[in-house]
Amino acid sequence: MILKKFSTSSCDCSQGCDCATSQDASASCPVCGELGKKVSAHTIKSQLKKETLQYYASHIDNFNFCNNPKCKFVYYDDSKSILITQDEIKSKVTIKNDDPTTPLCYCQKLLKKDFFAMLEAGEQNISAKLQEIIASGKSFCEKSNPKGVCCTEDIKAFVASHGLIWENSSTSNSCC
Repeated sequence: MILKKFSTSSCDCSQGCDCATSQDASASCPVCGELGKKVSAHTIKSQLKKETLQYYASHIDNFNFCNNPKCKFVYYDDSKSILITQDEIKSKVTIKNDDPTTPLCYCQKLLKKDFFAMLEAGEQNISAKLQEIIASGKSFCEKSNPKGVCCTEDIKAFVASHGLIWENSSTSNSCC
């Protein structure tokens, strides 16, 4: 499957991965005011729970992801009349959920608890190990990640929030 690539993002895909990138939303989140990122209809179809998708089926082309970790809303539409919470989607959102079973990498099923296990075990060079996991299989970010884009930027921020440095590995095929 070829994924649609959106315009610009912090992910430059210099490694040739198949992850999607995103563009800024045209409207800010009506609750927190932060400018989000556009998400494709493909992402919305993949992420919304069946009953939510049925309810909003005619609006799936106009959604944005709210990037504010403290905002309870995950998606909002361009008209700012539809707001979707974590409870209405299938996946736990990395930046909005502290649950250890929340994914860091949706495609490779890497969870926050896996990172914590590496820390607890005293693993050396955790960032290289995470990059190996991310690069170990196919990516289908647009479908699996609620943001609809590569997860690497969120993983870098998560690692940094725990006092570790993300060192780019020359052997990694991840996009960032």
